[in-house]
Amino acid sequence: MTAPSIKGTTFQKVVDDLLELVERRRLTRRQIEARLETEDLAYLDEKVSPAAWIPIGTYARAIELLAERHAPSQRQAYLVERGVQAAERLASLGIYSQLEATTENLGPRIGHMIVSLAGAIFSFGRWRYEPGENGGFSIRVEDAAALPEVARFTVQGFVQHVASRASGLPMRVLSDRPSPDVVVYRGLRAL
Repeated sequence: MTAPSIKGTTFQKVVDDLLELVERRRLTRRQIEARLETEDLAYLDEKVSPAAWIPIGTYARAIELLAERHAPSQRQAYLVERGVQAAERLASLGIYSQLEATTENLGPRIGHMIVSLAGAIFSFGRWRYEPGENGGFSIRVEDAAALPEVARFTVQGFVQHVASRASGLPMRVLSDRPSPDVVVYRGLRAL
């Protein structure tokens, strides 16, 4: 693996959703072929191994197409919700012990859990947790130039769900990119 990549466990649902659009006749194979690159198309024709590393560019192009079809006017909200659903799906698979956190794992444990999980899902970036006030936190991702904006927002939803589930408190997570190589997630207790 030399290119920045994302784990197959998170990519299979993207493939399934594209194929479902084809099955429901909301998208044709020809339209997919026009939008994705040749190397991306190979992932549509066979089951993606959970342990495989998928190029992040492939993920970004496929997610962009899904967002365009499902929520063209509410792209960001759609992407955040995909992240929430991805966290739920991965927790149900039981393959990432980090997602088995409970309310006993408050504070820094939640942050360290999220940071270690990010390292298992992405082949790039340096993730660092910083506790905040009133149960809030921030996660700073450096060497994040390869993280596409679509992934920034799906990660936002993922972090929000994991933090809420682990803390037992409703959390709201926001993100921004203060520079091309840095992404910051800020978690706050939802009011």
